[in-house]
Amino acid sequence: MTANLRAKKSNNTIVWALLALLILSLTGFGVRSVGSGGSQAIGSVGDEEITVDAYVRALNSQLRALSERLGRNITLEQGRALGVDQQVLRQVLVTAAVDGENARIGLSVGDGRVKETLLATEAFQSLSGAFDKNAYEYALQNANLSPRDYDEIIRGQSSRSMLQTSVVAGIQANDTFGVALMSFVGETRNFRWAALSSDLLAEPTRDPTPTEIEALYKAMPETYTTAEKSRITYVHLTPDMLIDSIEADDAALKELYVMRTDIYNIPARRIADRLVFGSTQDAQLALDDITAGTTTFDAVVTARGLTLEDIDLGEVSRDDLTTEAAEALFTLTQPGLVGPVDTDLGPAIFRVNAVLQAQNTSFADARSELHTEYVADRARRQILDSITDIDDLLAGGATLDELAAETDMQLASVDYSAGDATGIAAYQEFRTLAATVKKEDFPEVQSLSDGGIFALQLEEIIDPKLKPLSEVRADVIRDWQTAETAKRLREMAAKVKVDLEAGQTFEALALVPSVETDVRRESFIQTAPSSLVTDVFAMDDRAVAVVEGEGLIAVVQITDISPFNEKAPESAEILTGISAQYSQQIGEDIFVAYTAALQDAAGITINQALIGNVHNQMP
Repeated sequence: MTANLRAKKSNNTIVWALLALLILSLTGFGVRSVGSGGSQAIGSVGDEEITVDAYVRALNSQLRALSERLGRNITLEQGRALGVDQQVLRQVLVTAAVDGENARIGLSVGDGRVKETLLATEAFQSLSGAFDKNAYEYALQNANLSPRDYDEIIRGQSSRSMLQTSVVAGIQANDTFGVALMSFVGETRNFRWAALSSDLLAEPTRDPTPTEIEALYKAMPETYTTAEKSRITYVHLTPDMLIDSIEADDAALKELYVMRTDIYNIPARRIADRLVFGSTQDAQLALDDITAGTTTFDAVVTARGLTLEDIDLGEVSRDDLTTEAAEALFTLTQPGLVGPVDTDLGPAIFRVNAVLQAQNTSFADARSELHTEYVADRARRQILDSITDIDDLLAGGATLDELAAETDMQLASVDYSAGDATGIAAYQEFRTLAATVKKEDFPEVQSLSDGGIFALQLEEIIDPKLKPLSEVRADVIRDWQTAETAKRLREMAAKVKVDLEAGQTFEALALVPSVETDVRRESFIQTAPSSLVTDVFAMDDRAVAVVEGEGLIAVVQITDISPFNEKAPESAEILTGISAQYSQQIGEDIFVAYTAALQDAAGITINQALIGNVHNQMP
């Protein structure tokens, strides 16, 4: 009798958990009826009205989905900023259009189909798979729905699904598209290539003559011209600038140590799985079979219709478990099985996968780390507390020099140009403001990513200026030599290309080639010019080409081209998958066009005022 009660309790616990999810899907954040009546229409498509309740359910469903995707709760206001309300409005208009068309052509599903769907709803089933009437009535009551309302929801969903299926089911793409696609992306090529470097030249590149230096300097003035710069005066204050002035006594550090006890004093833990049974006898039989070697724990889990994710407890400490379960698990000093153990869900077998010992860090050992954290936090707080006073000084007309004299902020200046990321410009916040500040702008306190603050003022714009040749002579000489070396390597590459086309090999030309096989269009070769693979697929079989990019010059020769073989056994599955995906995409596009035509034919009305009222009253 006790075992049966436990099994029933276990069943009910899981059923109610499923019901909680179902209720959320039906009601949405507790909203059941908004405005003066949930049956009011926020719009219509032809004669098919869209009730407030239908709109609210759809809106909350989208907000929940977005919240789950982003991992945080998204409010209606945030959702509207992302266009969720417009997306939902389009969705309910499509639903109304399809419902109206179903009514026009007399398409519906019978009571038998509704019953079948109802009985198959997992949230309305016990663990034995039987329909649970109490669960069904509880869910509808909390969703503010009558059985008839819910039947109509099921009937409408089934009917719309039937119409959509009938519209798109006949769209079946053949292999033509798949073969064309795979003929392009499925082709592979083999080739050999060699990069040419300066050490292959017969002699090093000479130094340029004064005339050549002068000519290059005049031909490329933009290369030797300074960037436009903003001369900026600024004051700043960061936590690091205050740390040395902050004292921390042991009392404060010990208080922080207590607050961080979950970091410095981690109790012993076990990584475990819990498999719950309907009775102690069933649990013991399963444990005996596992111990005897006639089955495995994983096999028992699978036989129960569960996955390892379903039974995974993760890391647990004694406090996470019942007294009996904690005693059983923490008796083990190495991974293993224990049980049967009574739990809140019923008798269970536990599998301990790992034993994690307690980790205790003394105050003495943690003191240095605590001190760093404490003074950094105090510094950030001091800066935060000073912002109001600094704002008041600026509002009262204080200059940056005066601000530095009256506060802890330090005065400095910088000639900033786009791309600088040193000193104060290492902060993105400074770079963003420095790029947009105007001379007439007044300084304002701005925050830095590390908890610091700054304020800046533009003094002047320094126009670009051609540097004197005397300052950049070394750069000009280097640039000339680089260009001359590249020119000589291109000449060498052109000769190598001619020799390879004449039947010579890389090896005969004293070059060590890299050999690439089964290369596809999307492949990338780390050490080669970035365009090498693209260029290779534009070449004919046995062709030779010179490829240049990123300062590299290479010669490449195709050795084999392998087209996609649509007759190969493995190709059939690929083509089937492409055809199915292509058919689905076409079907979706056609259904979108079909529902748009239904809306155009029936006509759309929208009560924007009521929609605004709905939004105002939603939480």
